[in-house]
Order: sequence, then structure tokens, then C-alpha cells
Amino acid sequence: MTVKLVMLKSGEDIIADVEDIKSGSEVIGYYFDNPLIVKLYHPEEPTVLNEEDSFKTYSSQVNVTFYPWIPLSSQTKVPCSADWVVTIVEPIEKLKTQYQEQLNGRRESDQSPVVS
Repeated sequence: MTVKLVMLKSGEDIIADVEDIKSGSEVIGYYFDNPLIVKLYHPEEPTVLNEEDSFKTYSSQVNVTFYPWIPLSSQTKVPCSADWVVTIVEPIEKLKTQYQEQLNGRRESDQSPVVS
């Protein structure tokens, strides 16, 4: 699995297992397997740690939440044109772990019996 963090022209940050789509030796696009949108959020207001004469030190937490990319698609492997990709980078290890945990949770819920 080659988990990468991808920034798209739309401004979305996607985490997925990324595979090149090639025409000859040229990369013309990418397959995103199990793509999820990554959003950062602050769960609470920053807190003042230290307040001296005119200098304040703040502490802030940032959390991550995941959303399905193209949520109404039945495909798990989604093609994307290379010209829509701004950059592809290696995610930090904690983000990669959270992504894999998210996928494992989705797979387990998919195997649950459906009650109608």
C-alpha cells in the first residue's frame, strides 16, 4: 500500500492509496484507492499558557476528521487526471495510522448484516 496525501486544484486534501496511470512513460493520471478527504479542525479555543508583560504563549490542539471523497460512488478505486493534482506528499505517520484505522472501521461496518 502506497498511502499518500494529495492536494487537488479544488483545494481538497485527499489521503489514499495512490497508483500512477501511465501512457507509455508519461503519467497522465492517478488511481486513488479508498480516497478520503482530510479536514483539520480545532476542538477548542487556544488556551493561554503564559502571560508576561506583553507576551502571551498559546497552546492549541488540531484534530483530523475524514470524509468520503465522491461519497455516492460505488467504486473504491477512483481515477483522477494528473492536471488536477497540485502535489503528492508522504503523510506524517500518525495521519497514515488514523487513515488505516478509518478504513478498517469502514470494512468492518460493511461486513455487518443489513437489516431492512
